[in-house]
Amino acid sequence: MQSVNKVLDFVWPQQLVSEQSAQWIFECFAWAVRNFDRQEFFDRSKLVQPSNQFFPGNVSSVHGKAENIFNHSLRYAGLSHWPFQLVEPADLSQQAVVDLQLQSFNRNSVSAMVNIDAVQPISVSYNPQQTLKPEDLSANFAHLFSQHLLLQSRQLPPGGETHLLEASEVLAVFMGFGVLMANSAYTFRGGCGSCFNPAANRKANLTEAEVVFALALFAELKGIPKPLACKHLKKHLRSSYTIALRQIAKLTKTWPLQQQFMIN
Repeated sequence: MQSVNKVLDFVWPQQLVSEQSAQWIFECFAWAVRNFDRQEFFDRSKLVQPSNQFFPGNVSSVHGKAENIFNHSLRYAGLSHWPFQLVEPADLSQQAVVDLQLQSFNRNSVSAMVNIDAVQPISVSYNPQQTLKPEDLSANFAHLFSQHLLLQSRQLPPGGETHLLEASEVLAVFMGFGVLMANSAYTFRGGCGSCFNPAANRKANLTEAEVVFALALFAELKGIPKPLACKHLKKHLRSSYTIALRQIAKLTKTWPLQQQFMIN
């Protein structure tokens, strides 16, 4: 058995991401647990999957499709009580930052906000081309929600201001959108240039490997088995997920997850 393990160690890469990236993603998750509702993460957040089970609804228009994905994504983010509103691209105008005057970050609790009915709505929109790729559109919405959550918290992530976009992607994974974020992190052009539509793709800030690593960490913290986490993950990412699990297991031998994230 020992010789078999040595062969496996030789065949399989020991790291999916650099030690520095792994450390930073761990720190981001610990930061998120401290600042963005630990109970919501451990007790209520779900691993959102790109399936009809998670995104039901029949729609007959481009905006209707975007609205359906938006509403489901907002609910899974735990932010349905926030004053987000989806507007058609032609109706989106520049908007000053809305200060929600949050008292806390219990995302599923309306009491986390002050005078919610009097707060100016936060308008967000979408690229109509992305409705052709619902997975990318939901991931894009999740990233927008996490950016607003980060902005309202006034809590700088590990790495400070220079890492805001990357940290907000980790935060979107933390909210349960890891599979969607990983599947949309990179799109192959394929063999036919006419089949590639760059306007439909999500613009990622983290590498594909970094998102998969963050997804694996989310699943480990939540106790989600590999078959479920990988069920809707793109096939070429499943081996990366396995490598991420191996890397996380090695890292947590000297730094247990229970100590890092205060798991009871």
